[in-house]
Amino acid sequence: MDQQLLVFFKVLTILAKEVRDVALRKLFSINPIKPWMKIKEIEIIIELLKRKKPKYCLEWGVGYSTLYFPKYLSDDAIWIAIEHDEGWAAKVRRMVRRPNTKIYCIPPNNYPWTDEHNDGSYTDLRDYVNFPKTLGMIFDFILIDGRARKDCLLSALNLLDNEGIVVLHDANRKYYHSAFNFYKYQVSFNDGREDAGGLWIGSKGLNINAILDVEKHKAIWKSLAIFEKVLTVMGF
Repeated sequence: MDQQLLVFFKVLTILAKEVRDVALRKLFSINPIKPWMKIKEIEIIIELLKRKKPKYCLEWGVGYSTLYFPKYLSDDAIWIAIEHDEGWAAKVRRMVRRPNTKIYCIPPNNYPWTDEHNDGSYTDLRDYVNFPKTLGMIFDFILIDGRARKDCLLSALNLLDNEGIVVLHDANRKYYHSAFNFYKYQVSFNDGREDAGGLWIGSKGLNINAILDVEKHKAIWKSLAIFEKVLTVMGF
């Protein structure tokens, strides 16, 4: 199929899914069990998991992503998730059905947060940031979607296999960007929102284009931009 036609149909599919999910939440008070991300972001992560086929995965920030993304792994792959909020960790843990998904709750060292962005500083979340080092594991996939994300990005450097990949959600936030240049290979997907959304993908030794059709996804994001503005005006 022609690439432009493929992008067109993909854009229509993503828009339909977004409208469906918003309608479920607003009209029926139903929250789909899926990551709190845009469909266009979820589909990039799914493609990475399918093509990379990671065996050892780490996630900072427990959520429905902890239930959703491991479905795209082999049965013997390990998914380890780190959370700072005990109540939320316990709730998600009760929903886990996959044997190789493990949730650890690591309470903050200090609260309320002391950083200007209300994200949690390294001092606030030192144990949370450093806990994966105590596991003695090297990971080939890391998802960062919790607290102290810039510090988790820096910590991930010593936890990542040379050809492993790191994905940062909400990468539109500029105060995370200073950590990006520690990774040799990187790709950013930005949609103009300033305080949420966007993906950044990095690796120490693997060209991202080898495991992701970057140009296709860039074209999808560009085509979606005008439709997303209209949906925002309509309350979606």
